Amino acid sequence: MRWGASILLAAAFVSPAFAANDVAVTQSGYDLRDPAEMVLAVDNNGTRFSWEFEYGRARQRVIAFLEAGDAESALAAAKAQFILCPMDETSLEAAVLSVAEACEAAGEDERAAVFEEFIRFGPEGADGEAGTADDLTDPLAGVAPHFPERGGAYYAEIDATMDARAAIGEEWQARWYETEKVFARLDGGRFDEALSIVVPLLAESVKYPAANVDGDWELQRNQDIMDRIDAALGIIYRARTGTTAGVARFISACKQYALYGPAGADDTMGTEDDLAPPI
Repeated sequence: MRWGASILLAAAFVSPAFAANDVAVTQSGYDLRDPAEMVLAVDNNGTRFSWEFEYGRARQRVIAFLEAGDAESALAAAKAQFILCPMDETSLEAAVLSVAEACEAAGEDERAAVFEEFIRFGPEGADGEAGTADDLTDPLAGVAPHFPERGGAYYAEIDATMDARAAIGEEWQARWYETEKVFARLDGGRFDEALSIVVPLLAESVKYPAANVDGDWELQRNQDIMDRIDAALGIIYRARTGTTAGVARFISACKQYALYGPAGADDTMGTEDDLAPPI
């Protein structure tokens, strides 16, 4: 299916009451079938802090700003939704729809059409070649995504909580709690801080065998951690580039570099398999 504003997500959606800047909600307040809500955000699942990359609040912020007649802020929130949403087509369609609604409110319909093409193909356009007639420019390059403002004490408390849990858990649990620190920062738009945590975490996690295998808990839990790292890297990539084009290559390059370093698999510099830092 082509991404676009063809899906009707908002028609049957009733958003809970919340402040446009931030909101504390639980899954019970949402219709979880609505793909417009599929973005990274904190969820109350019985513990103080827990982040998942399935349901969140960016779409609700878009709706709130549109209802307030603030198209500029709605577009900023829609860009955040695109950055944080999962990489499946349905979630990306929802993000495109949010951008289209904000652009329509601002009287800039053509901007939304270019955005849809840019996130699919990147700056090289559909032909995949730079310097040709179909090259594209990010239409939201000048838009700062809208994220809730949280002070350093907020993240310090999260880090202390996760470190305390890791101190009494197993080794693999310590890596899981590091992903929680990463997701907390992604949820607040602190991408450089998230990257500073995820890089050493990736270097440690790639050492462990991982696979989706029924009945093998060790392989599965390592795979779950790697899936979270992949999601985080994909979010950081979209925040930096404004597109999904090339994201799979970027994640693969990060893993290869974490495994082998600049010398590549043969451990010898100056050979064909040398690697450049992907970040």
